[in-house]
Amino acid sequence: MGRESRHYRKWSASRGRSGSRSISRSPDKRSKRGDDRRSRSRDRDRRRERSRSRDKRRSRSRDWKLDHGKIEYEPFRKNFYVEVPELAKMSQEEVNVFRLEMEGITVKGKGCPKPIKSWVQCGISMKILNSLKKHGYEKPTPIQSQAIPAIMSRRDLIGIAKTGSGKTIAFLLPMFRHIMDQRSLEEGEGPIAVIMTPTRELALQITKERKKFSKTLGLRVVCVYGGTGISEQIAELKRGAEIIVCTPGRMIDMLAANSGRVTNLGRVTYVVLDLADRMFDMGFEPQVMRIVDNVHPDQQTVMFSATFPRAMEALAHRILSKPIEVQVGGRSVVCSDVEQQVIVIEEEKKFLKLLELLGHYQELGSVIIFVDKQEHADGLLKDLMRASYPCMSLHGGIDQYDRDSIINDFKNGTCKLLIATSVAARVLGRCDATGHQCNSQRRHHPGSHCVCKNHCRATC
Repeated sequence: MGRESRHYRKWSASRGRSGSRSISRSPDKRSKRGDDRRSRSRDRDRRRERSRSRDKRRSRSRDWKLDHGKIEYEPFRKNFYVEVPELAKMSQEEVNVFRLEMEGITVKGKGCPKPIKSWVQCGISMKILNSLKKHGYEKPTPIQSQAIPAIMSRRDLIGIAKTGSGKTIAFLLPMFRHIMDQRSLEEGEGPIAVIMTPTRELALQITKERKKFSKTLGLRVVCVYGGTGISEQIAELKRGAEIIVCTPGRMIDMLAANSGRVTNLGRVTYVVLDLADRMFDMGFEPQVMRIVDNVHPDQQTVMFSATFPRAMEALAHRILSKPIEVQVGGRSVVCSDVEQQVIVIEEEKKFLKLLELLGHYQELGSVIIFVDKQEHADGLLKDLMRASYPCMSLHGGIDQYDRDSIINDFKNGTCKLLIATSVAARVLGRCDATGHQCNSQRRHHPGSHCVCKNHCRATC
């Protein structure tokens, strides 16, 4: 027992010494663990505070709406059109014949002026006339001949015409006349005209078209769109601009930024909705309505689109006031250069059929495959690459630099096979390559966006 007691005492002493050592280290460990917990707690608090700030900003942007009754707006003029004698002499029968000759123009709405036959008849300045001549605009296209006098006569308008028919010039020329008639912007004032589009590429395209007249007229424009840095756009807006070309979502961000001190819509009297059908298809109706609700209550609004489904009528009449509707062709306008072919096939056999079509069409020229969603574009890209078909995809999820590079590669023939969402395809313009369109997924308006100079085929 004595030996066992000695062993027990030695073991107890050893345990006590190790215990004392552990006790001496434990405050440091507990201190570190406590610091870690406090640090994590602070990080959580910061994240929660940032989240609350984001929610507050979004709430302000959702609820942000002017009380027009408390604002005294300046009067402005919308009617600039004076009918020239040669048009005044035309009988209604002659007008109907001319409209029929101009690709079958149809008009709905009371008091629509007669279509113009030349630029000098629409009441624009000599500076703009000279710019039109300089850039090769010889005479108005069908949509321009009827839409311009209607807009210049202070009417809201719905313009329906195929892609490439000159809709951009149809709303730009009256807009220039509208802006030049008003006083200059003062410091802190927002734009006079807002042009809304569904995509950044279309916004950039309109801005490029507008720059043809910018030096002559001295009008400033800012292009506001998502997918790129916001700080440079904020700086441009603060410097002031008569025209803003924007995507609706980014415009809402700008109006809410810096507690509304970046820009405002108090001077906006001219609103354009370009490619309106796609804008509403993409779910931009709440943002569009929010912007329209906060401009001058007596603003002039024009809406242009390649198609005008019946479902859009109610939305259009909520935004427009007693509009004139001008159609060139029909409501579901399909480019005359597109030959459509519908193939009904089972879902599991669709990809094999697509490969069969590509084997034929790629020998004839470039091919665009339209899909309805970004994930479909990326999925099909992987499938085609595995099948040894080099291709690229183009949609809203790709950053701006890469999108520009893809568009250039397709236009110059470096890329012969492109997968695109329908809205992204709008910015391809008129390519030199022969186009063959194959719809791998459902598309709402097949054939409405012809992007080729030559005859092409759309296979659904």
